[in-house]
Amino acid sequence: MSTFITEEWLRSRYSITQNTEIRLPRDAKLTQSAEDLLKGRGIVVRYQDEQGSLFSTDEHGEQRAVHALTGTDQRTESCCQLCHQPVTKKSEALTHLNAHTLVPKNHPRIVLRGKLDSTIAQAVWIQTEWEEHKMSSTLARYLADIRSALGNVLRAEVSGETLAPIAMGEADDAQIHALSHQPLALLGHDHIVPAIEHGVEVARLNLLRAMIRECESVAAQLYLDVDFNVSRPDILQGLNRLSSAVYVLMILALLAKRGKPLPGVGAAQ
Repeated sequence: MSTFITEEWLRSRYSITQNTEIRLPRDAKLTQSAEDLLKGRGIVVRYQDEQGSLFSTDEHGEQRAVHALTGTDQRTESCCQLCHQPVTKKSEALTHLNAHTLVPKNHPRIVLRGKLDSTIAQAVWIQTEWEEHKMSSTLARYLADIRSALGNVLRAEVSGETLAPIAMGEADDAQIHALSHQPLALLGHDHIVPAIEHGVEVARLNLLRAMIRECESVAAQLYLDVDFNVSRPDILQGLNRLSSAVYVLMILALLAKRGKPLPGVGAAQ
């Protein structure tokens, strides 16, 4: 029996941030208003069955099984980056740079992906803890946006597609920047230096922020040359904004811990 997903249901569970991805039960059906909302925000919908298999809907409305990371059902021939010849047996020293090319596992782009993978794992860990301890739904949605954006960074690095601007809840790229630089004026609390009295939620978020900064540093080594030419400005800016977003979330989590009302994040200039 199909489950109908309404616009209200989506808004109650997701921040519906532009250009993200959500996963719904395989038998879910979207109401027209829900479908219009997702299309208007450029949100990709994947469907998942009880065995964890992932499905995408084609232009005819038919579902087809896709790879969880690549989002495609196509299998392509892999070639060595050095000799450009097909590789029939992949050594443990090699891994996929993309669907077509194999590279050694110490390739700089693979190093960045490893850092991103660890950072996403940290974000999910915090989400799990917040779910268990019934953290504020507003803060949980903001964290979900950050985790989704980290996935988008990894996808953009692998696919070569341009990363969409970072957003957290109602705050866009520029507003996140303003909030992180003027927290006293815009959030009602000045800059913080992480300390034990801030509690475990802030400590976990600070670790996530530091891991994003490590990703940014690795990305800078990869995408910034000696003449300051940047080959992937979208990824560098995206990671920079994500570390700012987590910093803003740290302050909001501290306010919540102290029982203070949470200010809106979408009006900063």
